[in-house]
Amino acid sequence: MFGFFKALAGGCHASRGQGGRNLLIGCRPDHLRPVDDPHGLGGYQLAIEALIRDESPEVIYLRSDTEDLSVVRKSLEYLSRIGGQVGVAEQLPDEEVAATFGVDVRSYRSAVVNPQGDAAAYAG
Repeated sequence: MFGFFKALAGGCHASRGQGGRNLLIGCRPDHLRPVDDPHGLGGYQLAIEALIRDESPEVIYLRSDTEDLSVVRKSLEYLSRIGGQVGVAEQLPDEEVAATFGVDVRSYRSAVVNPQGDAAAYAG
């Protein structure tokens, strides 16, 4: 599910996005970069892959500056398929995010706090 977690890199060089974006991603919730993929046609996948390649985060934060959370949901689904990182979408209930990753809420919350902890036992 989450796969094996990499050591958290100290950096994260993304910049805070401007308003009206359907997707902002980053390895820290206060330091997100905008993704130009308003309809979720695949740009979010490239942005996630670049973030993983460049920053090696254990946790990836996703947010929308609009009320349309469809690309946030698509991004979470993509993260759950590729494994290796925990996705956090504060605009969605933990129950929905946990279900996307195929784990219970307690395991999901544990993985967010400690990605290398007990939740790693769900790695597949």
